[in-house]
Amino acid sequence: MELFLKIVRISFWVLLVAGLTTIFSFVQKQENESLCKKVNIMVVRDPMRQNYFVDEDDIRKLIAKQFGQVENTPLKNIDVNYLERIIYANPWVSRADVYLSIDGVVSIEIEQRQPILRIINEKDESYYMDTQGKLMQWSPNFTARMLIASGSIKEGFAEWSKVSGSELMNNDTLKTRTVLDDLYSMASFILADEFWSAHIEQIYVNEGGEIELVPAVGNHKIIFGGSDEMSEKFWKLKTFYKEGLNYTGWENYDTLNLKFNNQVVCTKAIVTKPFVAAKKATTSKDKHQTN
Repeated sequence: MELFLKIVRISFWVLLVAGLTTIFSFVQKQENESLCKKVNIMVVRDPMRQNYFVDEDDIRKLIAKQFGQVENTPLKNIDVNYLERIIYANPWVSRADVYLSIDGVVSIEIEQRQPILRIINEKDESYYMDTQGKLMQWSPNFTARMLIASGSIKEGFAEWSKVSGSELMNNDTLKTRTVLDDLYSMASFILADEFWSAHIEQIYVNEGGEIELVPAVGNHKIIFGGSDEMSEKFWKLKTFYKEGLNYTGWENYDTLNLKFNNQVVCTKAIVTKPFVAAKKATTSKDKHQTN
């Protein structure tokens, strides 16, 4: 009896392995003989920003040019890694994933790079900086509405397009040669704050290399100076906006200078009035609101 049960168990496993092998071979054969029936392309974008740099039709044309026709091509002849490399040739693509399914569908998911700043340098060359601090080509097909940086910016796109903002900020040699790291820090800070995103529309680099800000409301300019103590300077300015300009009026000043410790120096014509900010609150609520 024991011998019989042993033979039954062995026979069961032999039949199971043989059955699975047959099924796998059948599926493999079906997959090898299957043709691509359809190509689905999905572009993932930030829903809060209406920036459309990557167009589905452009991706299809790029694939057709570099790979050829995907539909009706045997799935076994479709190299997903090669397709992904083709898609990365589009300078506005941040991520590309290609999947094949046994039912003959090629799915392509693309994430586009997200610009946070448009830069117009002193030679009137225009390009973007993305969320990672890397430069992006200016798109002739779509002009994004966003924060703008202009003025005495010497850096050109070709020279700096392969260097990221994080590399600039962590490399002392590069930091002394460019203002791109300051622009990246400034744009990131402004866009991370709902108040400043609504109130600042342009960053200007003057001939002395100092940063000036152009507000969305009022005719005054804001002399920010260097990017040092950025959080403290923006806190002083926000305090002055709420406690000063709301009472004295936006039209009374043409310059707000943040370069001095603990105060905002306001100038209209030749009249200078210092505004001394109160000490910064230290409660967790205030920190959350001002950071």
